[in-house]
Amino acid sequence: YECYWGGLACRNSTLCLDRIEFETDGLSGTLPFELQNLTELHYLIVEDGTTSGTIPSEFGTFPELLILDLNFNNLTGSIPEDIYNLPFLFQLDLNDNFLNGTISSAIGNLQNLQFLQLEVNEFTGTVPETLGNIPNLIVLEVFGNELNGTMPEDICQNRNTRSGLIVRLTADCDPGDEPRVDCSVPECCTACPF
Repeated sequence: YECYWGGLACRNSTLCLDRIEFETDGLSGTLPFELQNLTELHYLIVEDGTTSGTIPSEFGTFPELLILDLNFNNLTGSIPEDIYNLPFLFQLDLNDNFLNGTISSAIGNLQNLQFLQLEVNEFTGTVPETLGNIPNLIVLEVFGNELNGTMPEDICQNRNTRSGLIVRLTADCDPGDEPRVDCSVPECCTACPF
């Protein structure tokens, strides 16, 4: 039974695969698009390995996914637009990879998102204003990229020091950073790492 394999867990009521979790196991290879067939998957955690390739667009079809955590790997390419259609996703951790392209404004569709970690990648462009429309966002980290422009005011308004819940908001906002995201500390950003 797959439910008893290391790194996997099943839901007791259905015996369907509920969790794939490989942390610091040195997992390598690519992410198989066939995982989309695991329709009751809630947690997909493959972190701190040497997993490479792109994030399959099919991962945007998980009807019940709560956590997508693929940080500290060697992933490349952009975030597939389909990821922004996951209705229950509350944690998206893609930090410390080699992902590139822009952060799509469609990310604002993730209305249940609480944790977003995109730091230390190769993203370009600006921080999408639509992130300010996510009501329960607690952590937003985008430092260590090639982002520029100004942190949108709607995101700053969601800081816990104002009317929102965000307790950690980081960007490349130090005056010496190039490119740089204008984001004052502590009024908006909590820190300007690096």
